[in-house]
Amino acid sequence: MGIFQRIGRGIVGLFVRAGLTTVKFIAAILLGLVKGLSFVLSELWELIKSVGRVCLWLLRELTDSFRSRVRVSNELTRNIRRAKKEGRRQYIEAVLRFVGSFFFGEGGVFYTAFNYLLPILSAAFLIGVVRLGSRLEYGLAVEFNGKEVGIISAEADFEEAEREVQQRIAYLDDDETIDLSAKFSLKIVSDTDRYLSAGQLADEMLEASDQELTEAYGIYIDGNFIGAVKDKNKVDDALTDRLLNYHVEGVVKDVSYVNKIEYTQGIYLTDSVKSEDETIALLTSSKEKKAVYVVQSGDTPVTISQKHNMDLEKFEELNPSAMKKCEAGQIVNVIETDSYLPIQYVRELEALSFIDYETTEVETAALNLGIESILTKGERGEKVSQVEITYVNGIERSRKVISTHVTREPVMEIIGLGTYTAQPDSPDTVWFGSPLTGSGQFGWPVDGGWISDTFISDRNHKGLDIAASLGTNIYAAEEGLVVSAGWNSGGYGNVVMIDHMNGYQTVYGHMTSVIAVEGQYVTKGELIGLVGSTGNSTGPHCHFEVRYEGVCKDPASYLNTQPIEVKKKDDEE
Repeated sequence: MGIFQRIGRGIVGLFVRAGLTTVKFIAAILLGLVKGLSFVLSELWELIKSVGRVCLWLLRELTDSFRSRVRVSNELTRNIRRAKKEGRRQYIEAVLRFVGSFFFGEGGVFYTAFNYLLPILSAAFLIGVVRLGSRLEYGLAVEFNGKEVGIISAEADFEEAEREVQQRIAYLDDDETIDLSAKFSLKIVSDTDRYLSAGQLADEMLEASDQELTEAYGIYIDGNFIGAVKDKNKVDDALTDRLLNYHVEGVVKDVSYVNKIEYTQGIYLTDSVKSEDETIALLTSSKEKKAVYVVQSGDTPVTISQKHNMDLEKFEELNPSAMKKCEAGQIVNVIETDSYLPIQYVRELEALSFIDYETTEVETAALNLGIESILTKGERGEKVSQVEITYVNGIERSRKVISTHVTREPVMEIIGLGTYTAQPDSPDTVWFGSPLTGSGQFGWPVDGGWISDTFISDRNHKGLDIAASLGTNIYAAEEGLVVSAGWNSGGYGNVVMIDHMNGYQTVYGHMTSVIAVEGQYVTKGELIGLVGSTGNSTGPHCHFEVRYEGVCKDPASYLNTQPIEVKKKDDEE
């Protein structure tokens, strides 16, 4: 058998097995569907049978009385036939029994109708009662002094009316009292009844008393009754004129009374009614009183007098010593105006204030270790604020910032903390018998060492020689640009020159090795080379020069090797 035949048979066998597998899979699915459908149908049939049984039970229950009535009627009909054969009297009695049983017997027409109609009638009656009750309106009837004075919606209305009456009867003599106790009862409100407000109830309660009453306008200050007048317009006009004619310097807004003034028309005790002129005099009255004031920062006798609407002469009279010395926290005497109805007004001003600057500390090699100095002086910022100031009787009582505009940003103060550590072997290193106490503008350039030769010595020396062991580190005495680095044929040997960009240059000669390169920008304390003895030198040392605009200066004037003393930052101006 050829290879192609074997391959063909294998392929045919594979297809046959695949076909059988597919048929089995489809058969399994169909079998599952049939079983599922069978289960659903069986459950549905059981449900239908259950519903049928319930319907048969309901039918039996509903027709049981009817079937019972039919059996009774058939029995009575047979009795009538038998009685008809027995005689006329028996026949009539049988018919009457039939009629009575049909209409009035158990299971008869009236009995059955009563059993069916009674629940319906009861439910209809209950619904009617509920609907009728929901449409009714209830209120609290108030009985005062043996008389029903009105209806209120809540007991809180009576309590408010009671407080109102208490205020109105405050003008009675001490030995005269009014019993304000009342009785409450729930009442169905009819069309003729009306609800009373607290003010109306107060009028009714007063009318129910035995006091002499009159109709007037009650005046209330912040809700407190202070009396009544016949003509409220005259009082109101006088108070309005007082506001319009109130003298205030500058431009102001919202001139008004501090207290809330209300007028309520009603029944008041005759004794509480005052004349309009008397009431106006009371409401517009004022008096001066002495007070004390704690001086605030920035206050002066002039500003304090202005705050309290006082003459400066009066302030001096009360505080003669404060005219010479007026400090924050000091207590001074002032005069304040105490009005029955104080007037308040609002003024908008533009106020300049300062913004404090922040302070930060940074480490810097520009300073010797332990030295503290201000690198950038802090400056306060400025801001302009629109301020709304509220005055009462001319005295400032509060202020509110409406808007703020920064006109100058504050400048942060930066304090440098020195980290430069290069120092001579001993702080007692001397120059012409004196310690090095120069300006400290430049740092000691060698990690140790001592002065072996001074500036302008017996050989016209242009710098300062600092002797140290061969290979000792040499540092930049200040930041700057390396303008020269390498061999110098003029006697400096290996040398580095740094331009500090402010007219000063420093030179470091006789190095055994140069580390800095020309064009490099170095920071103070950065390693630039090693101590050596190259060029015109008789021993390991660093020849250190300070030049200003090309002229050599004494390096000792710029070095300070004394024990560390912290430099305090400048006081705020």
